[in-house]
Amino acid sequence: MIKNLSHLKKSLKVGTRFQITGHCRPEYIGQLREVTVANTQGFYSVLPNEPDSKTSKCNGGRGSVLWWSKAPFWNFSDGVCSIYSSDTKHTEDYLIMAFRVLGEEVA
Repeated sequence: MIKNLSHLKKSLKVGTRFQITGHCRPEYIGQLREVTVANTQGFYSVLPNEPDSKTSKCNGGRGSVLWWSKAPFWNFSDGVCSIYSSDTKHTEDYLIMAFRVLGEEVA
């Protein structure tokens, strides 16, 4: 189970899949994503079974991007990684995205 931002950064490599459990855009909840690029600034992800989707095609085919931000903007609880637009208010009103890294429980 991912416990902090440092652990998350080490876990999200190219090919890692995660499922969105919460999002500021409700239509994204439940999506399965696959990491295409992960670096010191953030990570890109696509919909692995939908190469022609807007999400998969954006950013030159790398997919949508999520910048890391700083540790106070994140929360890690029960295997769910959540990033917020506030470093002090971790409520649904400030949620950017929450997700569960798949396969992490055996790593």
